[in-house]
Amino acid sequence: MTKQTSKSATQITEITSKIVKLLTPLDSAARQRAIQATLTIFGDVATQDNTATAATGSAKTETHGASGGSTVQGKAAAWMRQNDISEAQLAETFDVDGENTSVIADTIPGKNAKDRTASAYVIQGIARLLATGEATFDDKAARKLCEHFGCYDASNHAGYLGGLGNRVAGSKSKGWKLTAPGMKAGADLVKAIAQGR
Repeated sequence: MTKQTSKSATQITEITSKIVKLLTPLDSAARQRAIQATLTIFGDVATQDNTATAATGSAKTETHGASGGSTVQGKAAAWMRQNDISEAQLAETFDVDGENTSVIADTIPGKNAKDRTASAYVIQGIARLLATGEATFDDKAARKLCEHFGCYDASNHAGYLGGLGNRVAGSKSKGWKLTAPGMKAGADLVKAIAQGR
């Protein structure tokens, strides 16, 4: 072992010890969020084997490998890991093919048109997350998805958007973005669709 390698190993051990001390008071989920946030600040993405890779525009991270090699953008991969979403579950709702990600589910959870409209907007956000790494989308695409699911009602649609609650931020004119509760709701919807609910 060279002197430089030995010094580097010592520094890593010391830093790791400090990190463990800082993270010890937190629960598991909070520790994972703190680590992910730190990697994001450095422009790195945590991979399945817990190593970090530089996040470049073309970098992709394989997740769960259940479907034999399907890949999604880094932030989408992190969302899948955080919410324990498998490739098989994802495949029940989406056809993921790079930026051509499309919604293939026939139905969407919701007890009425207002609930299904809110679900459609959340699913549209997840579709964009999978395609681009960002959960931002325009209103036209979300309305088209509402039509796909049979819950678009021109006379009541604006009122139905009140059912989005804290899951989606933005506006019809400026576009929408999923919030943290929206990302969680999206994971719940993907799981529900996969279970046929």
